Amino acid sequence: MSSTTMNSEFSSTELLINKIERGCTCFGMLSNIILLPMIMFRSPSDIGVYKFLMMYISIFELFFGWLELMTVPELFTEGSAFIVTIDPDNAILPDSTLQISILIYCGSFATSLALFGVQFAYRFQVLNGNVEWTSHRLTNFVFWCGIPLIVAALWTLSCWIFLGRNEYVDRFISQDSYPNNLENKTIGFVGIYFYPELEDGTTVINWDSFIGMALCTCILFGSESLMLFYALKSYMVTKSLMTSACSSSFRKLQWQLFYALASQTVIPILFMQIPLSIIYLTLFLNISSPFFGRLQAFTISTYLATDALPTIFIIRPYRETVFGYFKCCKSMIKSENTTIRHGVDSAISLNEIASRYAAPS
Repeated sequence: MSSTTMNSEFSSTELLINKIERGCTCFGMLSNIILLPMIMFRSPSDIGVYKFLMMYISIFELFFGWLELMTVPELFTEGSAFIVTIDPDNAILPDSTLQISILIYCGSFATSLALFGVQFAYRFQVLNGNVEWTSHRLTNFVFWCGIPLIVAALWTLSCWIFLGRNEYVDRFISQDSYPNNLENKTIGFVGIYFYPELEDGTTVINWDSFIGMALCTCILFGSESLMLFYALKSYMVTKSLMTSACSSSFRKLQWQLFYALASQTVIPILFMQIPLSIIYLTLFLNISSPFFGRLQAFTISTYLATDALPTIFIIRPYRETVFGYFKCCKSMIKSENTTIRHGVDSAISLNEIASRYAAPS
């Protein structure tokens, strides 16, 4: 098989994968568009202020999906390099916004995990009856919604200071092995390159990449530690409700909320944190390959496609609303088919009458 044919097949495969990724992102946005009004109008009264945090997550995921569609980030890994770029030829946003867009995109990556840590912490305060931290006050709203934004700002700042363009990464993206020609373009760029090779063949250590990755890892570790700590405490408190004097409906709702939140938390860990940890390990060992970058790009879209589904199908009022809509659509289709069938039967009957009383020829 010639190299031209192989490149053509590879390009076709890449194009198909890109379309699947965009389709997953669009499906996730549609799921959140469906979920948002259900949170607003179909939430049980016992859910309280917690529904605003649920809305916060849906709005964030809508923004994350929109940003991905507008910028189409490209992830490339090889050796000890991990490059995230926005090519102006693929992006819809103006060239002048691409750098800030890719920094916000990277910050959104961190926000996705911080959000669920905040939700578990808030649920623990609710279950403990801590009205001071969960009441309808502006300061509480700013506090709970502000934590993920602070995490995103720290992550974005780390990427901006330590993971920007320099002579090492410029030399790397100008090599023939890099898949895109980005010369003379205004691009969005964030990159890690641990062990760059100089023109004379000497390998050096890029300390900026090590510092940037260390800071990002600490931010992720802190978010995950907070999330796991409060997830365990929320589970223990929710379990203790089984022996309390609370109503059966209240206990069922708390379990539904816990399982929905736990499922939503597993999804970004499975599709975002674990692939990123694998990439970091392969970069550190200088053995990464383009497969890992493509995998991470695909799993981010998968996260966006699936994260709203646990909330929709685990929490009973939302599930009943969705199933009720499908039943209504099924009944309408069945009714239309019955009407059409009756119309056909009537037409046949009229034809039979006409033929029965027709004058003999």
